[in-house]
Amino acid sequence: MKPRRTRVRRKNAYINVPNLFTALNIFCGFLSVVQIINTNYVVAAWLIFFAAVFDALDGRIARATGQSNDFGLQMDSLGDVISAGLAPALLAYQLYLYRLHPPVGLILAFFPLLFAAFRLARYNVYTMQEGKSKDYLGLPAPVAACTIAGLVILHNELQWEPLLRALVGIVPIISLLMASTIKYVGLPNLNLREKGSNRIKLMLTLLAMISFFIVPAFVLFPFLALYIIFGIAKAIVSILRQEPDADITIIAEEGTDASQPS
Repeated sequence: MKPRRTRVRRKNAYINVPNLFTALNIFCGFLSVVQIINTNYVVAAWLIFFAAVFDALDGRIARATGQSNDFGLQMDSLGDVISAGLAPALLAYQLYLYRLHPPVGLILAFFPLLFAAFRLARYNVYTMQEGKSKDYLGLPAPVAACTIAGLVILHNELQWEPLLRALVGIVPIISLLMASTIKYVGLPNLNLREKGSNRIKLMLTLLAMISFFIVPAFVLFPFLALYIIFGIAKAIVSILRQEPDADITIIAEEGTDASQPS
């Protein structure tokens, strides 16, 4: 009987609710690539956003149900390489970057995929060594992907060409931020009784969600742009204050303290 119970536990590690949400994340990434090929760019952008939603849910469900495991961690990251790496990279290339001189456009379009893979690999190493942290080391790959997707959605509403031209600068910046050691705040705990910074983060998140449901196209990109800028500004202030853990390193070198949040 004991070996049979062991087999059941191993089976549950592969087939559970969090992994089903991870599968939905991968499916949305795949559908996004298909829609890009079919030139349905706005639909592809929304699919990138929904992939990020499923990515956020699978981790929370895993922790809430006690189903977190190494297999889920690896599968989640492999899925993000598609939905938060390949899909936004291809979207940026097909929309505007292909217009640049061939080597330049291709290289810039490759950045989101390359640095998302780097970011996710580093995240897995730190998480397996030290456990999951509330905050993130470097810009999360789904946030970078949704920034590109949000820009595409906003451009569809405004039809403002400079938004697409901005991809030339935005793509390499958010790509390097994924590989940086700048700390970005994580999602708040869903507890209004918890005072301090968590309550402020929770109120801002709720405000953003309400605004998103009213005018989604005009909220997603500006909100994420502010989130990115806030992380950079916070890191600069930490350096000016000469705080011990202040750092804006791009691509952490071997030997970086693995206790840093991922």
